[in-house]
Amino acid sequence: MKIQSGFYTNKTSFKKQKQADNKPRIVNNPYSYDDYFSRMEYKKPVTLQRALYDIINEKELNDGVVGEKATIQRFLQDLKGDKKILDRKILALSGYGSAAAAFESADGKIIKLTDGNHFPMNRPAGVFDVPVYKKGHNGKTYYYIEEKLYRHNLPSYLVDTVKDMIKQSGYKTVDLYEGDMHQIGMARNGRVYLLDAECAQYKTVFHALFDKAKRVLLKSRI
Repeated sequence: MKIQSGFYTNKTSFKKQKQADNKPRIVNNPYSYDDYFSRMEYKKPVTLQRALYDIINEKELNDGVVGEKATIQRFLQDLKGDKKILDRKILALSGYGSAAAAFESADGKIIKLTDGNHFPMNRPAGVFDVPVYKKGHNGKTYYYIEEKLYRHNLPSYLVDTVKDMIKQSGYKTVDLYEGDMHQIGMARNGRVYLLDAECAQYKTVFHALFDKAKRVLLKSRI
């Protein structure tokens, strides 16, 4: 279905308007929204900052992290000092969950914004996690620039492949069930990865503490 939101139609330029009230005015910027795939796609690239303002103003986006408008507002506030992130060109909001929103960038990558560290109990990235090119955070807002994975028409048995990779790495799977194709994706090299880091967690708090102590010890020996 089509959702109407966005462009600046008054005679005041976006730059001047932004200087005037520091909050873009959204009037008639068309984009398509697919509720099944949780995808909001723009007809032409916009900045990440602009996309976040559109999410705040779009009433149809009312669940998950994008439904928490105060959290999206905090994303903007936390990242305002990092213009390289907010100014990145975005083609689409490609998906979201309870604590993360993923955006497809114009350079073929995924920019993921999360409410807190996306890796449970600060676990390190595993061989099963989608490759991350760059990451950082300010306040409670974390960002990850990741490889874009492809999800369409993948065989369902690949979910079990990812589950086996997680278990072989010493973690337990959470909310990753048979047929959960939305939780996995395939890279261009044919490797399959987990999209949602929350699905792989330490078995117990003890395992988390032991792993952290082991990593600190190994680091001290370098």
